[in-house]
Amino acid sequence: MHTIYKALAPEDVELIIAYCQDHTIQNGGLFEVYPDPDGLVTTVVVNSRQENEPLENFRPVGAFFCNYLGPGIISLEEEDPHYDGMASAKNHIKDIKQNIDTLISTIRGGAH
Repeated sequence: MHTIYKALAPEDVELIIAYCQDHTIQNGGLFEVYPDPDGLVTTVVVNSRQENEPLENFRPVGAFFCNYLGPGIISLEEEDPHYDGMASAKNHIKDIKQNIDTLISTIRGGAH
C-alpha cells in the first residue's frame, strides 16, 4: 500500500533528492537514487552501513518515493496495518521515516 509520509514544497523535495545524489554509496553516503526516465518521480533507496564496510556489504533498509503521488509528496510502500508482517519490516519503515525526517532537518539547516 503506497502512503503519503510527508507533503513538502516541491523545492524542498528537490533539495532532498539533490542531497541524496550527493551522498550516494559511491560517494561514501547511504543512498541510491533512481529517477524515472521522465525525471518526475525519484526512488531513493536507503542503505545501512557499518564504519569502513566495503560497498558490497551494504544492505538496503528500504526506499521512499519523491513526487510519486504528486509534486512535493514523499511516500512509502507500507504493508496493510492489519497484515501480520515481520517485526523487522515494521522497523525498516520506522528507520526510513527517521531518515526522511533527518533529511528534512538537514535541508532546512537543522542537522549536519
